[in-house]
Amino acid sequence: MLLLRVKVMELPADPSRCAPLYPRLLQLNATDLVHGSYGIAEDAVLLTEALELAHLDYEEFLAAYEGMTLALASHLREFVTYREAR
Repeated sequence: MLLLRVKVMELPADPSRCAPLYPRLLQLNATDLVHGSYGIAEDAVLLTEALELAHLDYEEFLAAYEGMTLALASHLREFVTYREAR
């Protein structure tokens, strides 16, 4: 199993900023992501994609990588609105 994983952002410390983020991540998983998914681990939002190594070819790897980069490019502006001011 090959696991592609990108840390998207730290979770906001303020729970009121997290509350609208959680359902939005689920919506994006259901509508915008084909194989990968957003998740939460170690107080951060992650984008993860799992590929089976036994039958992995370059085109499949490239499609997964490009899918992740497209998702990040499409969603990062929205995620900025959930971050706390620094």
